[in-house]
Amino acid sequence: MQPSQSLLVALPKNVHLILMLSFLRNKDKNQESKVGLPFLYPQSFEELAGILRYKGTTFIYKHSTRCSVSLFAMKRLLMTEVEEREQWVYIDVVAQRPLSLALAEDLKVEHQSPQLIVIKEGKVHAHASHQGVNEDTIDIWRKSLAEA
Repeated sequence: MQPSQSLLVALPKNVHLILMLSFLRNKDKNQESKVGLPFLYPQSFEELAGILRYKGTTFIYKHSTRCSVSLFAMKRLLMTEVEEREQWVYIDVVAQRPLSLALAEDLKVEHQSPQLIVIKEGKVHAHASHQGVNEDTIDIWRKSLAEA
């Protein structure tokens, strides 16, 4: 194990999250951020089932706190503005593994992380993973949903 890895392993999970969030924040105090995603954080299968019944558009972001690709995917997502009748859901694939796997099985979308899944009217419209999790993908999906 490398020295930097041993430091991270020794830290509690909430410290990992705090470090990740501080990294993601825009450090430029002169530029006011007008974006950010108001994620829902389901903690049970019942909560997730309720979220999946939403009549609008649901974006589900599956994130691994142990993966640098997920970190950069999250940074790209935070540049996205939420549109009307959208909800955004965050699933931590490490801490919420049973929930994440059940979601993959229920939606019939192979589990990956980072992963973004868009659902409209309870049906999977599209999904992407790794570098495909970005604002361009979201724009394409939104246009496609608007045309449907």
